[in-house]
Amino acid sequence: MSKSAVAAALAAGAIIGSSLGFGLATAGAEPVDPGGPALEAPANAPRKPAEFWQGHPMVWWDWGSGGHWGVWTNGQFLPFT
Repeated sequence: MSKSAVAAALAAGAIIGSSLGFGLATAGAEPVDPGGPALEAPANAPRKPAEFWQGHPMVWWDWGSGGHWGVWTNGQFLPFT
C-alpha cells in the first residue's frame, strides 16, 4: 500500500469515527450543577466592576467554574471578571 492510500484510509476512518461520535473525550471535564447557576455573588467574589455596562445591568453568573461578573447582551453572557 502506498503512503497516500494509507493517509486516505486514516482520514476516511477519522471522518467516519467522528460522525459516529467516537471522538476523543475531554479529560477533567466537570459536570454542570443540575440545580442551575448561582445568581448571588459569594462573599469572596471580586468587587463588582460597575452597576451597568451600555445599558445592561451587571450580574453575577456561576456555573460551577468560579463565577464572573458580567452582562447579558444579545442572548450571550459577556464576562468582565
